[in-house]
Amino acid sequence: MKWLAILVSLPLALSACSDPEPTPEQTRAAEDRAIAAVEAAQDVPPNPVALEPITFRDIDEHGLSGAGCAFRAETQGNGWIALALERGALVKIEGIIHRLAPDAGSRSLPVMARSRYDGREYGLTFDLAEGEGQRTGTETTDYPGRLELRNGRDQVVFGASGVMQCGT
Repeated sequence: MKWLAILVSLPLALSACSDPEPTPEQTRAAEDRAIAAVEAAQDVPPNPVALEPITFRDIDEHGLSGAGCAFRAETQGNGWIALALERGALVKIEGIIHRLAPDAGSRSLPVMARSRYDGREYGLTFDLAEGEGQRTGTETTDYPGRLELRNGRDQVVFGASGVMQCGT
């Protein structure tokens, strides 16, 4: 019987030694700390990329020729670093061509191009001043514009102002 009394009183004795229930303020503070830790873990700075000029060979290999627009950054000389066409857009990063699909809900640009294209790893946005175009050839017009390339976390990994040449 003595053993039965010890076994019954043991859980009661152990529960008396446990930590007291946290106050609502302590619970809220612990939740705030946990949320801050998760947010800090997600706050990863973007990894900048460099867009490389797209060559005629690249265009032929990927079947993206025809009417549309090509973007040249002010800081990158004469090379076109992005193409925007009706069927898709191209950018070249570390020698690899990335093809992006047109965002049908985005603003239309001259010659069937779109202002936004999306891909697996990147999203591409063109912003150009259509009213300020300057005729540069029999079938081309140059517009001042800006290009932004964003990663999957919607962080800008490349941005540049330059010229968007549209034509056939």
